Amino acid sequence: MSLVGQILPIFLLIALGVASRRFGWLSDEAIDGLRQIVVRMVLPSVLFLSFVDMNLSVGHLSLIAVVFLTCCLGLALAWMLIRRLYPADRFTPFLAGGYEFGMLGVSLFVGAYGASALPSIAVVALGHELFIWFVFFALLIAARDGSARPGDLLLGFVRNPVTVAILAGLLLNGLGLRTATLETIPGLDAIVHSLRFLAPMVVPAVLIVVGYGLRFEAVDGRKIVRVMGARALVQLPLACIAAFLVLGHLLGFELRYQVALFTLMILPPPFIVPLFMPGDTRAAAERPLIMQVLTVHTLVSLAIFAGIIAVFPSFD
Repeated sequence: MSLVGQILPIFLLIALGVASRRFGWLSDEAIDGLRQIVVRMVLPSVLFLSFVDMNLSVGHLSLIAVVFLTCCLGLALAWMLIRRLYPADRFTPFLAGGYEFGMLGVSLFVGAYGASALPSIAVVALGHELFIWFVFFALLIAARDGSARPGDLLLGFVRNPVTVAILAGLLLNGLGLRTATLETIPGLDAIVHSLRFLAPMVVPAVLIVVGYGLRFEAVDGRKIVRVMGARALVQLPLACIAAFLVLGHLLGFELRYQVALFTLMILPPPFIVPLFMPGDTRAAAERPLIMQVLTVHTLVSLAIFAGIIAVFPSFD
């Protein structure tokens, strides 16, 4: 496939989402419903199928550890910079770290490199999910409520459809079961086939949702540049070091894993940040900036990802 053939469909699907909002083809309620389908059904289907059939090894534990520690380090360093810019803000510093893997990373990576590339970013996702639930989410809830109980975090982790799908896939994989085996068991074969029907929806559904959510009105350019600059100052060098030096040269992981981690780290902050902000006046003052950063960062991430595809059009 040509470079244009890899990149253009991604941008066209996002443009379709933008047009859907601009011309009223879809309502906010319809997009919210589609988003729930993606998060609760489509993305778990994709990850479950990937982890069940993945050739896992003990060596993957080092990759998961690198991803987790890199996420923690990236958040800590960029957090200090953004706190210095906006010392009174409770939620703006959460734009420092974390990455929108579920609603953007999977669709971009699979859309550009195909379903065969999914296992590499799925392993990266495991390290990131551990970071999101036990570090990022814990801090976010503590900022909102004043504290975050470990039991609640653990319960949220095991109830989340994405993590349930990953854990179920890992469990069956560890037991030596693959989809080919599951498809020979009456009842389970229907479930596997249903998951296979759902999985291909991930790329178009996610990109349309992302495009619909882009907002360009009332942009405060100066604040956006300052926040994104602080994040980029930490995340981009760290992405190069973690992906290509640590994974590639020190640990010897294949290029597909290196590109998967680099792709993860150029993504915008998690879209859940504004969803967990309270309705008080102080938080309301921060919300416009956070929404603007998420929008602009998404566009910048798309541009950077187009560059990634140009440099690494395939993993052969």
